[in-house]
Amino acid sequence: MKKALQSIVLLGAATGVAQAATSVTLYGLVDGGIGYTKTKITQNEAKYTARGWAQERKVGMVNGILNGNRWGLKGTEDLGNGTSAIFQLESGFDLGTGESKQDGRLFGRKAIIGLTGDSWGTLTLGRQYNVADDVVSGIDPFGTGVLQAGVVDGAFGDSPSARMDNSIKYMTPDFGGFKFGIAYSGSHKKSSSEIDEKETEKRDTSNWLSTGLGFDNGPVSVGLSYDRFRTDIRNRGYKFDPLVGEEVPFDKKTKGTTHMWNLFGAYDFEVVKLHLGYGLIRGSVASSAVTEAKVGSIGLNGALAGFTTVMDPDSKFHGLNYTEANGFRQQSWMVGLSAPVSDTGTVLFSYQGNKSKNTNEDFDGIKGKLNIFSVGYVQGLSKRTRVYAAASYGVGKMKFDEKLGTGNVKLKSTLIGVGLQHRF
Repeated sequence: MKKALQSIVLLGAATGVAQAATSVTLYGLVDGGIGYTKTKITQNEAKYTARGWAQERKVGMVNGILNGNRWGLKGTEDLGNGTSAIFQLESGFDLGTGESKQDGRLFGRKAIIGLTGDSWGTLTLGRQYNVADDVVSGIDPFGTGVLQAGVVDGAFGDSPSARMDNSIKYMTPDFGGFKFGIAYSGSHKKSSSEIDEKETEKRDTSNWLSTGLGFDNGPVSVGLSYDRFRTDIRNRGYKFDPLVGEEVPFDKKTKGTTHMWNLFGAYDFEVVKLHLGYGLIRGSVASSAVTEAKVGSIGLNGALAGFTTVMDPDSKFHGLNYTEANGFRQQSWMVGLSAPVSDTGTVLFSYQGNKSKNTNEDFDGIKGKLNIFSVGYVQGLSKRTRVYAAASYGVGKMKFDEKLGTGNVKLKSTLIGVGLQHRF
């Protein structure tokens, strides 16, 4: 009997150790508020078009103003020697309707599994954020939330925070405040056949490379990121031509490279924190690699892109706007301030701007410009609950040369919102 009791005690102790070494956490964020948004686009009288305007106004409940709603599971298991197995599954949802976000994916925000160690870093596989999200996006005073007040829906677009499907990502441990990351997501599909001496081939080796370097120590934070999208698609075979009454060969190749850079920094003066940011986009944001990754947004100024569509049927860019051709260029910048007004309250301010154009002759004379001014306040009510208020005003303009026959187009966008956020 004594030996049996000893065995039960030892088994219970072992079970306790196993439970202590393994943890699974249910967590989430619920954010909703009342908001007013208004977007107005005005077109001046032009050579081939009449003067006109279009306006969209929304008043009522707004889903996830400060941050997107989510729930998730994350866990870790100690494997010994300082290494742990980790996983995280995170789902986004619309608070107003209860529907899943991210195109209805079950875990659209994040779905990863990997290994982590204090001495060597973290390696993860799955759907996850690019490296810019780790080293850049958190430096903006509004982060990636607050609609047009944040960098994603504001002047920068998706590049400071984007999700990579089927990706491999490595982040180093912290070395005196420095950390480095690199991630890769690619398609390596190829098929070919030969029937009746007719060869066909389909190939897609498009890929996305993301890398970045961050420094966070004391009052200084700096982040530098680079994302490269390479489109490489070939479709070769035969198709029926009604003019000749038989199948004729075709060979279609699609190639292109898009580059996105971001450099952000912040310095905490204790009384106030200064935030600065600069970003560049070079190349089409409609190339296959970019559109498949769904990071083709250029921010608020994208509302004017449709007015730059090439209508000339003889142009190789027929049906494309200035963001969709390889010569697209955009530079964006941000200046922000954040200041604590109490132990739990913070005032936020930012100014964002950008300029855009396309170097191809078909788009010569088209220039885009955007300015966004935003202010906000966040007040903590407890460790998990806070209230907030935000206001933002954006002004954009698409300027055309007279030879294009299109009048200048102006954009005005207003956001006013208050809300409540609870974390669990």
